[in-house]
Amino acid sequence: MYPERFLAFLEKSASPYHAVAECAAQLTAAGFTELAESARWQLEPGKGYFVVRGGKAILAWRQGLASAAEEGVRIIVAHTDSPVLKVRPRPDMKSRNLRCLTTEIYGGPLLYTWLDRDLKLTGALYCGETAIERVLVDLDELPVRAVSLAIHLRQDKGSDTYTFEREKDFAIVVGDGETAGLDLIHNAVTQKLGRDPGPILSFDLELNTTDKPKLVGENGRLISAQRLDNLFSCYTALTALIENPAPTSWTNAIALYDSEEIGSRTHTGAQSNTMDGILHRIVAASGTAEEDIWRAKARSVVISADMAHSEHPAFVSATDPVTVPELNKGLALKSGAMGNYAIAPGAEAWFSLTCKKAGVPLQRFRYRCDHGRGSSIGPIMTTVLGITGIDVGSPMLAMHSAREMAGAEDLAFAIHAFAAAFTTEEKLPV
Repeated sequence: MYPERFLAFLEKSASPYHAVAECAAQLTAAGFTELAESARWQLEPGKGYFVVRGGKAILAWRQGLASAAEEGVRIIVAHTDSPVLKVRPRPDMKSRNLRCLTTEIYGGPLLYTWLDRDLKLTGALYCGETAIERVLVDLDELPVRAVSLAIHLRQDKGSDTYTFEREKDFAIVVGDGETAGLDLIHNAVTQKLGRDPGPILSFDLELNTTDKPKLVGENGRLISAQRLDNLFSCYTALTALIENPAPTSWTNAIALYDSEEIGSRTHTGAQSNTMDGILHRIVAASGTAEEDIWRAKARSVVISADMAHSEHPAFVSATDPVTVPELNKGLALKSGAMGNYAIAPGAEAWFSLTCKKAGVPLQRFRYRCDHGRGSSIGPIMTTVLGITGIDVGSPMLAMHSAREMAGAEDLAFAIHAFAAAFTTEEKLPV
């Protein structure tokens, strides 16, 4: 059930804009009410709400029956963005008779995996003559390619490796006609919409693969797709919130941010004030004193959900053999002495006991000390909010590739673990 639904979610989530739109649609269908940050709120106990910021971040919660100052807020955080190639602001380029779009690199993608495969433009256009309209773009109708240099033309012919010149090696071939790339995009969007949205005033476009997500391997127990990092966690957090509609005395929330892959320093990222502002308004709904926001934070917890590296069968020495998670064996608790993950022994004990009581398996993950380290928005959230927290992740392979792999069974494990965190009566150690 979950794997097929997740594949459908991925197909509708071609960019952070699309992922947020799909999350909003599912929340609305489940009875949640969208709120504008600019409006006055009247929050009711037991009701579900959500806020969209900038089209690329979404935060949702079910208001607790009791005051947040007395019961706290349980927050699962993830991110909607992935490492990709972004279209530059003035992208049109011509080489002989080939029309191209120039790109720049967003985050840390495995660059070679983007070459010589069919790609499509996704994201958002801002168009209009007298009023601005945001148009979501998912252009299967205009497949493009980033082409590699033939081995015969390379100076390092005998080498299997290639050092990319990030400034120029990813010009995207869009055709051999006279129409410039942005005009081609405008024409394709007009044809798809059945109307002209007006001139393009601004845009936020990226390249994604045209390959559909699929189940692979024996009995379809593995998922092959782009953007598993971190739409896997977005989907499992969203599903856990929606599938547990019974109100609790505490408030349950999810925060799906943009910009994690570039440091989260945007108004749609985890370093913004979005969650802190919502927490203030959740607490204010009880009509309580100013200090109650601090009381609420002291009773709250952040669960940062991002992906974890599993053991690569050809590179087993790349991961710690003692704390390497396996595919289809459940979430992994992350740890790292250098603070690259959110670590709080009390919160970890609470989550471990919660999962144990719910019969949900947990694994462990830590980086080797002599290898590079990734990070997550966990330390950012716990620092910005002043709330205790942990980092967890579902195991995967080929992280940041144009095509990643994860375990299909791990969807249910993650959903059940998050559901247990939302519903357990177990109190956090304060």
